[in-house]
Amino acid sequence: MPYFFRNAEIQFVYGGVKEYMIKNIDAKIPTSRQIWEMVNLEDKEGLITKDILKSILTTNLEEYDEKNFIEPKFNAWILINKLRAGTTDVVDEARNLDNISDLDQALDSANKIKSIIDEVSSTRFLIDDDMGSDFDEPENHVQDSSKFKVKSGFDTIDHMLNNGWDQGSLNILMAETSNGKCCFSSTQIHLRKKNNIIFQSEIGTLFSNISKGESYI
Repeated sequence: MPYFFRNAEIQFVYGGVKEYMIKNIDAKIPTSRQIWEMVNLEDKEGLITKDILKSILTTNLEEYDEKNFIEPKFNAWILINKLRAGTTDVVDEARNLDNISDLDQALDSANKIKSIIDEVSSTRFLIDDDMGSDFDEPENHVQDSSKFKVKSGFDTIDHMLNNGWDQGSLNILMAETSNGKCCFSSTQIHLRKKNNIIFQSEIGTLFSNISKGESYI
């Protein structure tokens, strides 16, 4: 979207090209001359000059790669926002200092403030290795869904579910009356825990354990 760009000139050019490509499904990528003509039709105030458009179209995108551009800027954004949030927490803690007269309480507050500062100023960023710079490469969006599936034991059902049940999901089977979907609280089923131990349990016991926080694959 155009508002992703802070630069007004890039916003303007991108918006025009985007609108053209959306309206013309079979359109090919416009040439530099065609982009210039599009810009001239919409640029009533003369915002975009030939030199500006040339600098936009000749930008070397390799200079804005993930490691040298995207990741440092993303890390800076994380750190700035952590510092903002931490500053608020330190101020809130400092407001209670006037009510402290005991050394242990003072030390406790000092440790809390130190802990907040250490946390928000940490540059150990826990971010996903994939920053999304391969968004325009369809082959990189293919996922091995079989790693996150559990076989039902029925080939037809597994096919309908694209290789089986999703791990960590609650699946409900529905059917018309008298079609074999009914079971009782005492019905025995086989379950597999996260440590891969398979055991037998009653359905009533299963739901009771789930309500207590028990988890299954």
